[in-house]
Amino acid sequence: MLRSLVGVLRIYPKYLSKPLIPIKNGIVIPQMRKFTSITEGSAQQSLLNNSKIQEISQNITRSVTKYSFKKGKRKAVKAVLKRFYRLDWGGWIRTKAGRNKRLWKKSPQRRRRLRQHVLCNGQQSMLLDKMVGSFWRKPKFYVDDPYNPYHVREEFRTTYVKPRPYFPKET
Repeated sequence: MLRSLVGVLRIYPKYLSKPLIPIKNGIVIPQMRKFTSITEGSAQQSLLNNSKIQEISQNITRSVTKYSFKKGKRKAVKAVLKRFYRLDWGGWIRTKAGRNKRLWKKSPQRRRRLRQHVLCNGQQSMLLDKMVGSFWRKPKFYVDDPYNPYHVREEFRTTYVKPRPYFPKET
């Protein structure tokens, strides 16, 4: 009896999560559920009423509108404009997630780190450039811009603007 019970549990491990039914002599077996076909009366469901399919269809997508109805142009994704800021040299920066939440339980060092901004990598920057239009890719000039020192990258050969100082070779 016990050997056959172990065999049943080995074959049907999903029954282990079911409620157990006690039997004589202290042996306990899982309760087997009745298998019904989909075509039987109350078990019949429409695919549209299925909760799993509804969950899949409610996923939020932030894709680009390829053609607007009025002008036929691409539209910028508003979530990108709210969450990211484009620097003049093409990089994108963002703030850290959760920077304003539950500050009372975070250490001062962690709060200081959360106030800092993060640069997106090249692949993310290219993706964000595709999600906004050409208007948002052009440099913007704001009065008292706090990001003004970060708009230039003089340390890289391909992005520097100012002329490099010339130091002749000493002989």
